[in-house]
Amino acid sequence: MNKNIVLIRNAQPYDFGGGERFPVFVAKALKSEGFTPTVISRSDSLLRFADENSVATIKGWWWAHQQWSGRWVLLFPVYFLWQVILFFYYLALFIRLNPSVVHIQSKDDFIAGTFAAKLLSRRVIWTDHADLKHVWLNVARWFRNPVGKLVYSMALHTDTISVVSESEKRAVLSNLNPSSKVAQKLKVVYNGAFDQYVSRPIQQQQSFVYTCVSRLVTDKGIGELIQAFLKVQEKHSDTVLWLIGDGRERKKFENAANNNDSIIFHGQQADPVQFLAQSNVFVHPTYHEGFSLALVEASMMKLPIIATNVGGNPEIIIDNETGLLVPEKDVTALTEAMIKLREDAELRTKLSEHARTQYIALFKFEDIVKNVFIPLYKGTT
Repeated sequence: MNKNIVLIRNAQPYDFGGGERFPVFVAKALKSEGFTPTVISRSDSLLRFADENSVATIKGWWWAHQQWSGRWVLLFPVYFLWQVILFFYYLALFIRLNPSVVHIQSKDDFIAGTFAAKLLSRRVIWTDHADLKHVWLNVARWFRNPVGKLVYSMALHTDTISVVSESEKRAVLSNLNPSSKVAQKLKVVYNGAFDQYVSRPIQQQQSFVYTCVSRLVTDKGIGELIQAFLKVQEKHSDTVLWLIGDGRERKKFENAANNNDSIIFHGQQADPVQFLAQSNVFVHPTYHEGFSLALVEASMMKLPIIATNVGGNPEIIIDNETGLLVPEKDVTALTEAMIKLREDAELRTKLSEHARTQYIALFKFEDIVKNVFIPLYKGTT
């Protein structure tokens, strides 16, 4: 194989999380192994992040309209035409870049990018960032979900489909025949983080800092977190809540904070680790999760963690060992866990030590790329 690798990821403008940083992290690790990666995306945030990490990029094509169910299904011919145009775009691009592998990570690109790459006899790897369980809903019913059927037809031609957790694999398989060719292509590959702990030792603030890194939307549990923090603050006035991220519901949560000076909205950050290095406890109160890079980064930074017991979270957080698990949408349980870690320094030390040990064993990104993705690219595993 030649050393040229193309990585494609697109997302809505307000989305910038683990799924959007993932292709840049892969590219960085590939460069250290002697490969020549190029990231293709329409996302300005992702492209800026890639540039900050000295990763080559191309601003690609992407249609922000992603809803093609319900009444929108009547416009499927328009969507099909879009895929034809996108196919020719990728075909020309791949001829110019001459990649040996195309690593695709978003729905529209699954279709057009795979078709173009396979026409040129290139290896195709997909990484699903918790999309396929929705994309393939009702895919087996002949009169439903034509876009999902297109994605499924292209999946038959991929070499491997990596999913980010065992939980996501089960969710994807719930829409498929377990013995189908597509189901057999699914492989769990955990996301990871580059180890920055030594280069960025934890610095404590004067106040006790709880930190959450997340999109600011309801289903990330931000409302419950603010409610819980206000209860914690009644007992411990020296506490601060940092919210790292942005989203379409930010104003709603700012109103819920009610001008509380101890709730600080830091906005979207390309490098949230700098905030983790100054935090005491990491909180992740989401309603659902495929696999959280934020939890991995908190583990890497040796932080005690509170997370909801949903999706892929229990594959990272072992309750009372590498963190505390609480039910989703449960303000009382979240409040109790936050107070528990505020008052129990010995437990904080235990959880943080175990989280760091698990990170080294399972989630070092350099090792994941070297030991899993490069063999997949070469077709040796």
